[in-house]
Amino acid sequence: MKVLCFDIASGGLSAAIIDEHLTALHAVEVPWTISLGSDGSAVLDLQTFDAAFLEGFRLLQESASTNRIAVDGICISAFMHNCIFLDERNKPLSPIFTWLDRRGEDGVEVVRRKLGDRFHSLTGCRYHPMFPVFKIASPSLRPLFARFATVKTIALERLTGNSVEDYGAASAAGLLDVRHSGWAPEILSLVQLQTSMLPALGRREQIVGTVSANAAARYGIQSGVPVVAGSGDGFFATLGSGCERSDRIAITLGTSASVRRVVDHPVLDEAAGTFCYRADEKTFLLGCAGNNGGNVLDWARAVFGRLPAAAAEHGDLPVFIPLLNGERSPEWDPGVRASWHGVSSTHTADHLVQSVVDGVVFNLAHYVAMVERASGVPTRQAILSGNGFLNPATVQTLAALLDAEVRLPSNQGMATLRGAALCGLRGLGVDASAAVEEIVSSAAVISPNNADVIRKRFDRYMEIRLSRR
Repeated sequence: MKVLCFDIASGGLSAAIIDEHLTALHAVEVPWTISLGSDGSAVLDLQTFDAAFLEGFRLLQESASTNRIAVDGICISAFMHNCIFLDERNKPLSPIFTWLDRRGEDGVEVVRRKLGDRFHSLTGCRYHPMFPVFKIASPSLRPLFARFATVKTIALERLTGNSVEDYGAASAAGLLDVRHSGWAPEILSLVQLQTSMLPALGRREQIVGTVSANAAARYGIQSGVPVVAGSGDGFFATLGSGCERSDRIAITLGTSASVRRVVDHPVLDEAAGTFCYRADEKTFLLGCAGNNGGNVLDWARAVFGRLPAAAAEHGDLPVFIPLLNGERSPEWDPGVRASWHGVSSTHTADHLVQSVVDGVVFNLAHYVAMVERASGVPTRQAILSGNGFLNPATVQTLAALLDAEVRLPSNQGMATLRGAALCGLRGLGVDASAAVEEIVSSAAVISPNNADVIRKRFDRYMEIRLSRR
């Protein structure tokens, strides 16, 4: 059995045909660039997505040497916290707002004045303008619109004609009652949103329709293929890392940075700094997310020319707080910024770039500690994913800081697509859990080196980071 999976991400669209052993038979990528503005905007044009979606199908046809893609199902992942406003004819009234978009502070204040501290306990989300609920609530951003959608909803509609959103993506939008698997009436009333303006809600493994004749002709795929609802990339990176078990923790270093754990009840501690989204009817995703991950490493490459090839052995490095793009966990403040501390005339460019790698990884180690405290569950294994871990220095540094066993699966950049494949196969009645367990069990175990030196640097980092809050 084969499923066609899409990963709609910050840096572009990836697509793969994956079998029930979770082997990618064909995989393609279509890159794009998110438009960043000095006003804090970070958006993607809907036409750019549509062109990339079409190109993904075309490249898969080319890779598979076929005129019509033959698969048993389709499942889609998309970057979380995105949204778009549409008119009554489904024409866009806005670009696609991405999680990097820092506008909407006026919308935050609209909701905060009404709900105060109850917002987190109601939705599991936080007061930060990236959440779509605050784009809706923002007088400066909200147009007169007829429909609210996400890019995944758009993709499902392009294929089936049906508008459906899964619980996970709805929860990450700040519009779901995290305790009750439904749209939150109090939130909808507050932001003047009718349920008729929203997609239908469903399980991520639910078949939402089949490929229509028009879509089949447009995209070069067989008509009648079942399409599964899918979910957000954080949910699927966790699933594709084999982290449905509570003693495992999923750590992703992609464009952003995140640490996630599946729990069986909502963990809604206002002081913890974590998020908690509903994943499906019975499970929740507890975690921390940062705006500063692989994008900070890319910045360091641009500034310094390269990244270090191994974890730094030098004890006297400057401390770099890597908040170049504002931050989510734990501050949830789009206005915070990066800084170096303890820079002296003896430090070189190599020391500075090593401190950047430290800062990005130390942020992740901080997140692990936060999630463990909030959940009350110690970590037995940490499973890594994301292309940020292609750099050995990031992996070695993190392994030195965690008490858990650290595993790095092969093709760690495919974790989200693997999660989409698992979900799609389950929607078709096939459980490929054994295949992901095999991937985890065969993953490289990272042995910590220079742990004492790295932990001393981490202690200095935490002292400075906590003093900034």
